[in-house]
Amino acid sequence: MAQELNQAYFELHQIEPILSWAEKSGVDIDGILARLGIDADARKGTAESRVRIVDYYRIQREIARLMDDLTAQLSERKLLYQTGPFVVTQMRSAVTLMDAIRSLASHFNMMHGGNYNNIRQNETTLTLVVDDASFPYRFRDDSALTHFIGDALLIKTQCLLESISNGTAGRALKRVVLKRDRQEAGKEHLRFWQVPISYGHSAYELVYDIDVACEPITPARDVDLTTDGLFDRVIRYLEELSPTVDTRSYTARTEDLIADGYETQQAAASQLGISIATYRRRLSEENTSFRDILQESRARRAGRMLEQGESVAQVSEKLGYSDVRAFNRAFKKLRGLSPAAFIKMNEPPVHAK
Repeated sequence: MAQELNQAYFELHQIEPILSWAEKSGVDIDGILARLGIDADARKGTAESRVRIVDYYRIQREIARLMDDLTAQLSERKLLYQTGPFVVTQMRSAVTLMDAIRSLASHFNMMHGGNYNNIRQNETTLTLVVDDASFPYRFRDDSALTHFIGDALLIKTQCLLESISNGTAGRALKRVVLKRDRQEAGKEHLRFWQVPISYGHSAYELVYDIDVACEPITPARDVDLTTDGLFDRVIRYLEELSPTVDTRSYTARTEDLIADGYETQQAAASQLGISIATYRRRLSEENTSFRDILQESRARRAGRMLEQGESVAQVSEKLGYSDVRAFNRAFKKLRGLSPAAFIKMNEPPVHAK
């Protein structure tokens, strides 16, 4: 699949409504794109706008993290970002692909508060049906966008199931069913699929061979099973399928690794395949250090969480500081004001009645 997957792309303008909405909510979209090595001018159509499908999930993950919303604001009903690891943890206890599919459907229905995911079974197939007709999409009036979102959800689901099942999901998959019309534009991302695609249906479906779905599964050895975040696991799995040469700066790659949860110099250097000494030298040549990049990343996340109403103590704990005083010192050093002053500065104005 790796050779074909290299051809799975999307056009950045396809998700411009998502980017614009997040930007209006305070997310630095151009900064996210820069860290991914994507030219921000692509949003305006003045630069190459074709982007690898894996980077869609990277963009979505950053929006989700910053907004503390696992749906990345695609739904009008917020779902806490921390629920992602919960879903993956529950699925990892599955002993067959069928168990994993049922677990995924059940837990997402529970968290989204609706019966959007269903299982259909007969003598030969096991089908995961995703019916989003009543899902509270924020962009429900944009059919091209919602079709792309639905397509991308199926790809994400399949990657998640494949990583959990050690590739069994790939062997079992027989057909993919989509809502979009066959003639509809903007479907380069569908080259991801190596099975027949059926278009123009009322719901999305992943159709599996039931015999393979009932086989016992064992953990994959070549996938990072410690990465429990839903987005992180999908991104890692896609990168395993289609590795590419990363030509970005070490600073940008370090920011990406920290976002993936690699928050020690040793772990980041290991992921980059270089020694710690070489890693330090490369960052020094770019006039920075791992500590500086980590502190800046934490400061950005802290600012966003404080803006969303979390207390200083909550933010300090979530970001792994030893105590509130250490967090206060680090934040003030980078932002020039204390967390309390930052909160006060970002409070909405009180209008006189």
